[in-house]
Amino acid sequence: MMNYLAAIIGIGAALLLLIAGYLVGIKRGYNAREQLRKQNLEQIEAMAALQQYQPSSDKQGDENLRTTIRQILNPLIQREQLSFELSNLKATSGHRSDLAALLDQIAEKGNFSEVLLSNEDGWPLATNCNVRDPEKLGAISSLLLVLADRIARDNAPAPLSLMVHDESNKVTLCRIFHVGNQRLSLTAVSTGTQLTLTALDPALVKVDAVLGQKVGVN
Repeated sequence: MMNYLAAIIGIGAALLLLIAGYLVGIKRGYNAREQLRKQNLEQIEAMAALQQYQPSSDKQGDENLRTTIRQILNPLIQREQLSFELSNLKATSGHRSDLAALLDQIAEKGNFSEVLLSNEDGWPLATNCNVRDPEKLGAISSLLLVLADRIARDNAPAPLSLMVHDESNKVTLCRIFHVGNQRLSLTAVSTGTQLTLTALDPALVKVDAVLGQKVGVN
Protein backbone atom coordinates (compact mmCIF):
# COMPACT_ATOMS: atom_id res chain seq x y z
CA MET A 1 0.00 0.00 0.00
CA MET A 2 2.82 2.37 0.91
CA ASN A 3 4.62 1.48 -2.29
CA TYR A 4 1.44 2.13 -4.29
CA LEU A 5 0.93 5.48 -2.55
CA ALA A 6 4.57 6.40 -3.15
CA ALA A 7 4.20 5.52 -6.81
CA ILE A 8 1.08 7.66 -7.10
CA ILE A 9 2.84 10.52 -5.34
CA GLY A 10 5.85 10.09 -7.61
CA ILE A 11 3.68 10.05 -10.69
CA GLY A 12 1.78 13.08 -9.42
CA ALA A 13 4.99 14.92 -8.69
CA ALA A 14 6.27 14.10 -12.16
CA LEU A 15 3.05 15.36 -13.70
CA LEU A 16 3.24 18.53 -11.62
CA LEU A 17 6.80 19.10 -12.74
CA LEU A 18 5.81 18.47 -16.34
CA ILE A 19 2.86 20.81 -16.10
CA ALA A 20 4.98 23.40 -14.30
CA GLY A 21 7.61 23.15 -17.03
CA TYR A 22 4.92 23.44 -19.67
CA LEU A 23 3.43 26.43 -17.93
CA VAL A 24 6.86 28.01 -17.62
CA GLY A 25 7.43 27.37 -21.31
CA ILE A 26 4.05 28.82 -22.13
CA LYS A 27 4.83 31.87 -20.01
CA ARG A 28 8.22 32.30 -21.59
CA GLY A 29 6.71 31.86 -25.04
CA TYR A 30 3.98 34.32 -24.18
CA ASN A 31 6.55 36.79 -22.90
CA ALA A 32 8.57 36.31 -26.07
CA ARG A 33 5.49 36.69 -28.25
CA GLU A 34 4.37 39.68 -26.22
CA GLN A 35 7.80 41.26 -26.56
CA LEU A 36 7.75 40.60 -30.31
CA ARG A 37 4.22 42.01 -30.54
CA LYS A 38 5.32 45.14 -28.71
CA GLN A 39 8.29 45.52 -31.04
CA ASN A 40 6.05 45.13 -34.06
CA LEU A 41 3.62 47.69 -32.67
CA GLU A 42 6.46 50.09 -32.03
CA GLN A 43 7.73 49.61 -35.60
CA ILE A 44 4.23 50.12 -37.01
CA GLU A 45 3.78 53.27 -34.96
CA ALA A 46 7.19 54.53 -36.06
CA MET A 47 6.33 53.89 -39.72
CA ALA A 48 2.97 55.61 -39.32
CA ALA A 49 4.66 58.59 -37.70
CA LEU A 50 7.20 58.69 -40.54
CA GLN A 51 4.43 58.56 -43.13
CA GLN A 52 2.68 61.44 -41.38
CA TYR A 53 5.90 63.42 -41.13
CA GLN A 54 7.09 62.80 -44.68
CA PRO A 55 4.25 64.62 -46.47
CA SER A 56 4.62 67.53 -44.08
CA SER A 57 8.35 67.60 -44.72
CA ASP A 58 7.82 67.43 -48.48
CA LYS A 59 5.15 70.12 -48.29
CA GLN A 60 7.42 72.39 -46.28
CA GLY A 61 10.25 71.75 -48.71
CA ASP A 62 8.00 72.52 -51.67
CA GLU A 63 6.82 75.73 -50.02
CA ASN A 64 10.41 76.80 -49.32
CA LEU A 65 11.29 76.07 -52.94
CA ARG A 66 8.33 78.08 -54.20
CA THR A 67 9.29 80.97 -51.91
CA THR A 68 12.87 80.92 -53.19
CA ILE A 69 11.69 80.85 -56.81
CA ARG A 70 9.32 83.76 -56.17
CA GLN A 71 12.12 85.77 -54.58
CA ILE A 72 14.30 85.16 -57.63
CA LEU A 73 11.62 85.79 -60.23
CA ASN A 74 9.74 88.70 -58.64
CA PRO A 75 12.30 91.36 -59.67
CA LEU A 76 12.25 90.01 -63.23
CA ILE A 77 8.46 89.96 -63.28
CA GLN A 78 8.31 93.52 -61.90
CA ARG A 79 10.73 94.76 -64.56
CA GLU A 80 8.79 93.08 -67.35
CA GLN A 81 5.52 94.44 -65.99
CA LEU A 82 6.93 97.95 -65.75
CA SER A 83 8.28 97.73 -69.30
CA PHE A 84 4.91 96.53 -70.56
CA GLU A 85 2.99 99.28 -68.76
CA LEU A 86 5.29 102.05 -69.97
CA SER A 87 5.12 100.71 -73.52
CA ASN A 88 1.35 101.04 -73.54
CA LEU A 89 0.89 104.64 -72.46
CA LYS A 90 -1.70 106.77 -74.21
CA ALA A 91 -0.35 109.88 -75.84
CA THR A 92 -1.54 112.42 -78.39
CA SER A 93 1.10 113.37 -80.89
CA GLY A 94 2.23 116.96 -81.24
CA HIS A 95 0.53 118.53 -78.20
CA ARG A 96 2.81 119.79 -75.46
CA SER A 97 -0.21 120.28 -73.21
CA ASP A 98 -0.43 116.48 -73.08
CA LEU A 99 2.98 116.21 -71.44
CA ALA A 100 1.62 116.56 -67.90
CA ALA A 101 -1.04 113.93 -68.57
CA LEU A 102 1.62 111.63 -70.00
CA LEU A 103 3.86 112.08 -66.96
CA ASP A 104 0.87 111.31 -64.73
CA GLN A 105 0.49 108.03 -66.60
CA ILE A 106 4.19 107.25 -66.21
CA ALA A 107 3.94 107.92 -62.48
CA GLU A 108 0.85 105.77 -62.10
CA LYS A 109 1.98 102.85 -64.24
CA GLY A 110 5.53 102.87 -62.91
CA ASN A 111 4.61 103.48 -59.28
CA PHE A 112 6.70 106.66 -59.24
CA SER A 113 6.01 109.38 -56.70
CA GLU A 114 7.48 112.12 -58.90
CA VAL A 115 8.22 112.40 -62.62
CA LEU A 116 9.92 115.36 -64.27
CA LEU A 117 10.77 116.24 -67.85
CA SER A 118 13.46 118.93 -67.95
CA ASN A 119 15.97 120.48 -70.32
CA GLU A 120 19.73 120.20 -69.94
CA ASP A 121 19.79 123.23 -67.63
CA GLY A 122 17.37 121.56 -65.25
CA TRP A 123 14.40 123.79 -66.08
CA PRO A 124 11.14 121.85 -65.73
CA LEU A 125 9.17 121.39 -68.95
CA ALA A 126 6.46 119.27 -67.33
CA THR A 127 5.82 117.27 -64.17
CA ASN A 128 3.24 114.86 -62.88
CA CYS A 129 0.63 116.25 -60.52
CA ASN A 130 2.32 115.00 -57.33
CA VAL A 131 5.61 116.87 -57.70
CA ARG A 132 5.83 119.22 -54.71
CA ASP A 133 9.09 120.97 -55.57
CA PRO A 134 9.85 120.84 -59.31
CA GLU A 135 12.79 123.24 -58.94
CA LYS A 136 14.50 120.92 -56.46
CA LEU A 137 13.93 117.88 -58.63
CA GLY A 138 15.13 119.90 -61.63
CA ALA A 139 18.29 120.80 -59.73
CA ILE A 140 18.94 117.11 -59.03
CA SER A 141 18.41 116.34 -62.70
CA SER A 142 20.80 119.14 -63.68
CA LEU A 143 23.48 117.82 -61.32
CA LEU A 144 23.14 114.36 -62.81
CA LEU A 145 23.56 115.85 -66.28
CA VAL A 146 26.72 117.62 -65.15
CA LEU A 147 28.00 114.34 -63.73
CA ALA A 148 27.22 112.61 -67.03
CA ASP A 149 29.22 115.30 -68.87
CA ARG A 150 32.20 114.77 -66.59
CA ILE A 151 32.07 111.02 -67.09
CA ALA A 152 32.04 111.58 -70.85
CA ARG A 153 35.22 113.65 -70.83
CA ASP A 154 38.22 112.61 -72.91
CA ASN A 155 36.03 110.84 -75.47
CA ALA A 156 34.67 108.42 -72.89
CA PRO A 157 31.23 106.93 -73.64
CA ALA A 158 28.45 109.21 -72.41
CA PRO A 159 26.07 107.78 -69.81
CA LEU A 160 22.46 107.37 -70.88
CA SER A 161 21.08 106.82 -67.39
CA LEU A 162 22.13 107.70 -63.88
CA MET A 163 20.60 106.48 -60.65
CA VAL A 164 20.81 107.71 -57.06
CA HIS A 165 19.77 105.53 -54.13
CA ASP A 166 19.62 107.37 -50.81
CA GLU A 167 19.48 106.19 -47.20
CA SER A 168 15.68 106.51 -47.08
CA ASN A 169 15.48 103.81 -49.80
CA LYS A 170 14.39 106.39 -52.35
CA VAL A 171 15.65 105.90 -55.89
CA THR A 172 16.01 108.75 -58.37
CA LEU A 173 16.45 107.63 -61.97
CA CYS A 174 17.50 110.09 -64.64
CA ARG A 175 17.24 109.03 -68.31
CA ILE A 176 19.10 111.32 -70.71
CA PHE A 177 17.94 111.52 -74.33
CA HIS A 178 17.73 113.85 -77.31
CA VAL A 179 14.80 115.30 -79.20
CA GLY A 180 16.18 116.89 -82.32
CA ASN A 181 19.13 119.00 -81.23
CA GLN A 182 17.87 119.42 -77.69
CA ARG A 183 19.12 117.32 -74.82
CA LEU A 184 16.43 116.45 -72.29
CA SER A 185 16.15 114.31 -69.22
CA LEU A 186 13.28 112.28 -67.84
CA THR A 187 13.63 111.92 -64.09
CA ALA A 188 11.53 109.62 -61.91
CA VAL A 189 11.52 109.06 -58.16
CA SER A 190 10.47 105.81 -56.54
CA THR A 191 10.55 104.39 -53.02
CA GLY A 192 11.03 100.69 -52.34
CA THR A 193 10.88 99.68 -56.01
CA GLN A 194 13.73 97.85 -57.70
CA LEU A 195 14.62 99.79 -60.82
CA THR A 196 17.07 99.22 -63.62
CA LEU A 197 18.88 101.92 -65.56
CA THR A 198 16.70 101.16 -68.58
CA ALA A 199 13.38 101.26 -66.69
CA LEU A 200 12.25 104.53 -68.34
CA ASP A 201 13.29 103.61 -71.88
CA PRO A 202 9.85 102.38 -73.03
CA ALA A 203 8.32 105.75 -72.08
CA LEU A 204 10.65 107.73 -74.35
CA VAL A 205 8.71 106.81 -77.47
CA LYS A 206 5.54 108.28 -75.96
CA VAL A 207 7.37 111.41 -74.84
CA ASP A 208 8.62 111.80 -78.38
CA ALA A 209 5.09 111.34 -79.72
CA VAL A 210 3.82 114.19 -77.55
CA LEU A 211 6.74 116.42 -78.50
CA GLY A 212 6.05 115.58 -82.13
CA GLN A 213 9.59 114.59 -83.05
CA LYS A 214 11.64 111.45 -83.18
CA VAL A 215 13.73 110.59 -80.16
CA GLY A 216 17.37 110.14 -80.97
CA VAL A 217 19.25 108.09 -78.40
CA ASN A 218 22.96 108.68 -78.68
